[in-house]
Amino acid sequence: MNAWLVVLIVGIVFFLSCTEKPKIEGTLIPAAEFEQQESTLVCWNPKFQDIILRLTTVITKQDHVTLFYNERHHNPENIQILLKERKIKRKNVTLVPFNLEKDNIWIRDYGPTFMMDDYGNQEILTFKYPHEENQEYNLFSEQYSSKMRFPLMRSKMFSAGGAREINGKGTIILVEGYERYINPDLTIQEIENEYRQKLNQKNIIWLKRGIPQDDLFDNGPVHDNIYGNGVNWHLDEFCRFADAETILLAKVDSADLEHDTFYKLINERLEESYVILKKSKDQDGKPFKIIRIPQAPVIFNQGQYNGANIYYTPVTSYLNFVLTNHSVIIPSYYRIGEPEFIKEKDARAKEIFQDIFKDRKVFLSSAIDLNYSGGGLHCITIHKPKIKKRPNKFTDIFGKRG
Repeated sequence: MNAWLVVLIVGIVFFLSCTEKPKIEGTLIPAAEFEQQESTLVCWNPKFQDIILRLTTVITKQDHVTLFYNERHHNPENIQILLKERKIKRKNVTLVPFNLEKDNIWIRDYGPTFMMDDYGNQEILTFKYPHEENQEYNLFSEQYSSKMRFPLMRSKMFSAGGAREINGKGTIILVEGYERYINPDLTIQEIENEYRQKLNQKNIIWLKRGIPQDDLFDNGPVHDNIYGNGVNWHLDEFCRFADAETILLAKVDSADLEHDTFYKLINERLEESYVILKKSKDQDGKPFKIIRIPQAPVIFNQGQYNGANIYYTPVTSYLNFVLTNHSVIIPSYYRIGEPEFIKEKDARAKEIFQDIFKDRKVFLSSAIDLNYSGGGLHCITIHKPKIKKRPNKFTDIFGKRG
């Protein structure tokens, strides 16, 4: 061996032994939605196929969609035909089978939470799914992790993906009323400890309650004879992170307060949350920037309950949006024949989102059929984060290869 090469190797070994090595935390945390993504995960359901296909059309213009289908009920060839008819970019769609008894579109709530560190290590975390009629979907993440060969970590606590927001830096926002409802046997401190341990969150912000449209129907009327038609206060119906330092929070327009007294109740709850968020700090002790987003138009529908005439409200919200690497898809509510103020509100919401997400293109997409079932666009998607490249200790010290 060349003498100079020996000297060089000995010198490098000595340098590495004497130099402080890069600190590798290896802490697995869930990536925020505004960070780089590998794919948007959606679960096929023929009941909502038009919404799914429209959403997939928009996302796949520049990004990727993983479309799960229940192989007990659906033939992938038939789905392929529908994708072709819509002229969806096939190269940007991956079909993945799973096997369970029933269809369930709400993948945000039962699907995997992707945990990742700064060095490319990944695992899947799954909580217990709080939906009593779909307990079999506790197996969904298990099937997926087995197929993809991801390590799987489980929590014994009930939790839903639409009920929590994280900023990717160690802060999580939760709704106390919802967490108590699905975990009646746990104290708030026990719930908090589980999120700190399983999600490695340093800082927890507790809001009290969600918007009244998201109240449980079975809890009775929210106001007069008007019932909510939701899941008891998911966070993604009124409050989201835009980036690690910015929180988006719904706000009732002053003009809406004149349309119906129900808006006053929405306003009370949103302003209660605003006061809490305004006083809150991030994981580093810094205040958040808070941007207010218009409350979407409230829809009142007539129905009957115990022989009496009632009204109920599907959960409408612009904050139940989908975020990808290149796109922002927000719900729209104007339909031909509707009042002009709804069309104007949709346009205003799009304008605000485009100003917030300047490097992405904003699209409007109707989600009313999902709203009637208690959810929205965000509820039927999960973001799969892009895997971070594992650093090399030589490149850490000497820099990247030129």
